[in-house]
Amino acid sequence: MPELYTVIVEVTPYNFLSVYTPYSSTSANAYFLPPPTTLVGALAYAYRKSVGDFRELRDDGASPAVELVEQGLVRYAVAGVGEPFTIVSTIERVYQHPYLRKQHWKREEMTYTVAVRHQVLVRKLYILFIVASDILARYSYAMTRIGRKESLVSVDRVFVAPVKELVDLSKKRCDTFFYFPLSIAKDYDPKDMWVEVEMPTLAKENFIKKTVSTERFVVPKPFTPILTKATVELNANGAVLSVNLDDKLLEVPVPRKVLM
Repeated sequence: MPELYTVIVEVTPYNFLSVYTPYSSTSANAYFLPPPTTLVGALAYAYRKSVGDFRELRDDGASPAVELVEQGLVRYAVAGVGEPFTIVSTIERVYQHPYLRKQHWKREEMTYTVAVRHQVLVRKLYILFIVASDILARYSYAMTRIGRKESLVSVDRVFVAPVKELVDLSKKRCDTFFYFPLSIAKDYDPKDMWVEVEMPTLAKENFIKKTVSTERFVVPKPFTPILTKATVELNANGAVLSVNLDDKLLEVPVPRKVLM
């Protein structure tokens, strides 16, 4: 097993989290929790600004965040919540040219419209990264936003430890409040409080302003009065990372392939 590090970042959002599903209209639906690509983008934004890299896009049109994936520095990213959260709807002034045909782009009156946008309201968010550099892990302290620039967050604490000290390859069951890929689960419960959602994976094409590579993840549902952890029975593709955080055990099911 290569030298990899588990990074858990606890953040407090100071605004709604808004990560919209691709190929949607102006009234786009939002993911219940930020997908892996957005989480890597948040870490990459902190890292790049800290080293003086202010590029918005690369020459090939991709987000510079993809470099952390291409170089193998970030292997995996997921998020979880420790308490119930909710979805709210707001009315916003929306820049709509991306949704229009090019012949309409010169019409000034069609630059903006008003639309209902869905956003996530959560008090605490936990993020797990598996990275190949403990130096990169330090930049998670500098994370200031997740998704849109309006979705500001502050980092409350960061936990870093070698993966080999936390992983249990023999464990076949765990209880978690992190979302996880369905491909590593033989079964999970309770199904009435968790839902299967397609989300973008850490593939290069997903960082070029289009999403073509997705995977089905199991995500906690909003609007539940009590957040119940998912009890996950793993198949041969899964492993468990176990972290003691303030005498609280966090278990995160992860694909074995990201550990190799």
